[in-house]
Amino acid sequence: MAMPKVYLSPSDQTKNTYAYGNTNEAVQCGIIAEACKTALERCGFDVKIGHMISMAQKCAESDVFGAALHVPIHSNAFNGSVSGTRIFCYNMNGNGYKACEAIYNVLAPFTPGKSDNISAQPQLYEIRVPAAPTAYIEVDFHDNSTAAKWIVEHTTEIGEKIAQGICNYFGIAYKAPQAEEGKLYRVQVGAYKVRANAEAMLAKLKAAGFDGFIKEET
Repeated sequence: MAMPKVYLSPSDQTKNTYAYGNTNEAVQCGIIAEACKTALERCGFDVKIGHMISMAQKCAESDVFGAALHVPIHSNAFNGSVSGTRIFCYNMNGNGYKACEAIYNVLAPFTPGKSDNISAQPQLYEIRVPAAPTAYIEVDFHDNSTAAKWIVEHTTEIGEKIAQGICNYFGIAYKAPQAEEGKLYRVQVGAYKVRANAEAMLAKLKAAGFDGFIKEET
């Protein structure tokens, strides 16, 4: 059975600067979209990203791609103090709302803000034009310095949460990323010709809360 196709449309708004990190909405939402794509492909979806092109091009690409869901990814702004997740759909009783609800139920509890809601915004271009149902995501508010810092530091996790919500909408099992197994990485602080110097460094490491050992080589 063919897996659903999902079109991700991250913001291209470079002038929407973040209150933290000397960055902007286009950059951060592009990173989130890439993380979401990786997660969705891990779960078996066919995914396409449209970034830094016009909204008309994105909607046309989405239609040609045959997307079963169109997902714009943005961050929001208001007065520098509001924070929360907002997700938009065409109306409150269609598949777009069901997709919004599935994503909201995973993403909203994860984001730091509490001003969360789903609303119908049929006037938005990327909601009314694509053939596929749209779940339009405003992750949180980038003009709030606390929320902006959080977004910058959690782009991979945000992408994963969006993907998990999309999986829930389609009734497809979400596959979490697997940690690397069977590998061990060692960090060497230094090499000393005099053992007393090595012992002194080891004592400093242990005093700082790090474990260590001395290995003699010939």
